[in-house]
Amino acid sequence: MASERGQQASLTPLPSVEELPTLSDGGYEPERVKEAFESFRRHTTQLQVQLRVLQAAARSGQVEPTGHAVRMDALHMIRAAADMADTIERDAQTASAAQVRRTEEEVSRRQRELQEGEHEVERYRQESERQRAEILNAARNEAREAQAEAQRHSTAEIREAEARANRLLEQARHQATELTNSVRAEVEQTLEWARAQASAVMARAQEGAEQLLAAAGLGDEAIAAVAEKIVEAAQAATEASRGRAASGGAKEASSPGAPSPPASAAPPLSVPAPVEPPAAPSDEEPDGRDSA
Repeated sequence: MASERGQQASLTPLPSVEELPTLSDGGYEPERVKEAFESFRRHTTQLQVQLRVLQAAARSGQVEPTGHAVRMDALHMIRAAADMADTIERDAQTASAAQVRRTEEEVSRRQRELQEGEHEVERYRQESERQRAEILNAARNEAREAQAEAQRHSTAEIREAEARANRLLEQARHQATELTNSVRAEVEQTLEWARAQASAVMARAQEGAEQLLAAAGLGDEAIAAVAEKIVEAAQAATEASRGRAASGGAKEASSPGAPSPPASAAPPLSVPAPVEPPAAPSDEEPDGRDSA
């Protein structure tokens, strides 16, 4: 029994799939796979040796192994090799399936990441388009509001300017009307004063001429003719002065900006008292004229 345990202990240990190191792609290292096959071959050879030893020990004497025993040993070895091949094939299929599964998972994961990236890019593009549209709409609204505000301001300023112009024009018209009325009133007052003065002067001149002619001893007809001529000359002078005053008043009315003459310079409205006629000559004068 001790020898059997020693022989079993001297057997090469069989490798397992769990002990084989894997690569990053899911496969096994080629060198370790070769070492596993070599260990399996040594283990099989040792089993064959032990089997032969046991068979030799069980027999008595030096007996050659029969063909049946050799065939049985070969069948056992073939069966063991087939089992080992099946195990390796199953392990390889399992590893390849796991590798394929991991590859499919990796491909699926990469596809999901790619789709997520595409979705993120599409979302970013849509967000950018939305922000651009919002900014463009906001800019357009601000431009329209600014244009409308400018139009309102310009319209209000135009209306205010028109109102100021209308007020100034109305004020200028009112002032011009007032100045025209004032000048017309002053001209009329001046004309009235001139007429009154002319009437008074004519009356005094006529009275003085009559007195002088009466004193000169002329008849009534001669006195009337001379008085008429004097009156006509005075009327002509009065008409000439009236025409000059009217032309001066028209010039003043045509220039409303000119200052009106002061009230102190206006002629008096009251008609002055007529000048007293000269005293009648004494009796000595006709005598002297008669003597002459």
